[in-house]
Amino acid sequence: MDTAIGKTAERVLVVDDNPVICEALAMALTDEGFDATPRFGVQEALTAARGADFALAFVDVRLPGMSGMELAVKLRELLPALELVFISAAGTTNDLIRAMQTGAFDYILKPFTPDSLRLTLERYRERRALKRRLELAEQRHTTLLHSIPLVIYSLREDLSLSFINHAARLVLGFTPEEAMSTPNWFIERVSQQDRPRVSETLRHAFASHEPLSVECRLTHRQGFDVHGYVKTMPATQSATDEAGTRHLDGIFMDITERVHLERLTAQDARLSTIGAISDEVAHEIRNPLMAIGGFARRLHAKAPDMPETEIILRESLRLEKLLDRIRGYLDPMPITTQPANIHDILTGCIGTHLPVLEQSGVEVVVDIAEVLPQALADPDALCRVLGILLGDAAKTLAHGRELTIRALYTPKSVFIRVSYALADQRDMNPERLDLPFEDGGLGLPLCYRLVKQMGGLMTMTRENGSAAFTINLNRLPPAV
Repeated sequence: MDTAIGKTAERVLVVDDNPVICEALAMALTDEGFDATPRFGVQEALTAARGADFALAFVDVRLPGMSGMELAVKLRELLPALELVFISAAGTTNDLIRAMQTGAFDYILKPFTPDSLRLTLERYRERRALKRRLELAEQRHTTLLHSIPLVIYSLREDLSLSFINHAARLVLGFTPEEAMSTPNWFIERVSQQDRPRVSETLRHAFASHEPLSVECRLTHRQGFDVHGYVKTMPATQSATDEAGTRHLDGIFMDITERVHLERLTAQDARLSTIGAISDEVAHEIRNPLMAIGGFARRLHAKAPDMPETEIILRESLRLEKLLDRIRGYLDPMPITTQPANIHDILTGCIGTHLPVLEQSGVEVVVDIAEVLPQALADPDALCRVLGILLGDAAKTLAHGRELTIRALYTPKSVFIRVSYALADQRDMNPERLDLPFEDGGLGLPLCYRLVKQMGGLMTMTRENGSAAFTINLNRLPPAV
């Protein structure tokens, strides 16, 4: 027998209008380890097929009321995976040929012999094993396709999406079903600045025999940029569907972390340069400044009514305060990174600075996710960074202008983004935004440094006439 203890026997349907042959074949199949169901008529066979999941059917070519070929078609409609073997009497070769064209994998002549039945069952088992191997291979391929951390896609010639794997949800926040049901989803995910270049590359790829690649940014569902490479397969390897439509296969490789690392490296170099300049300024100015201040105080004691001495003393004091700020920037700053509730910190800082912003006539638009995960940060340092950004906005934005504050997250990061239109600034040259010694403090260099000490990254970008300051903090790893 083919069955093992505890294993459910496969069900087989036997259809023949000759009860003797039908019962004998069913009994022989039972001896071979199958669960055989004999049926003498067409309607009985169809009723049985509606109520049971048969894996194999033996069908007589000639049946009263309906041919075996017609019955086989109806059985396949009820059970698409059903394997078919036709029973034929000698001398019905033409009928047998037409029957095999319906999709049967074998036939058996009656009266059948035990050897001929075993040969047919051996072919069935080989076919079944091959089918299972193919199904397993397809399942592994599908699992790999959807589990690999690369966005794998297929595009039609109009650049509409015909396939995308589950990595689209991890990388871009969309399920494959959402992406494929949205017209022009793929190309509209590409940032506006990169879209013409990417569209031209993709259209050229349909005629190219070489793989093509273009660096670009795709927009995540939550609105932030995902940096990466759109890569295509050679056109000769692309598929063509039944309608003759060509499909272009390719991948999108997420390199956002690498871009952030490069920016962090550049930021380190920039901060080191600012630190070196600050150190040199403090060293070169302090001694002459102290000498000028001492001379002015002695001169003021001798001639208290001389207005020039008051001016010198006032300006000397202002420069000394500036040097104190420079020295404070150079001194180590204690940072305690810990799991922090970013939602509470952000709403608290906005609430503190909102009166000043409203008094300056700045309209504040807040877009914060209802639930923000914890991130690694120093709450006091983060409040200081946000205070600088919001305070600078209150001082530089014209009355009635808009400041947008957004907070969102990805599986690895929590983002805080403060943005406004550069044209909305008053009495401020946009090119001076990131200078370190504007009135009021050290500005962005101090923010960069504080965020970096928390293990995060702060960037300033200018796009479409707006300035955006983005704080990227590491999301707290989930508890194991």
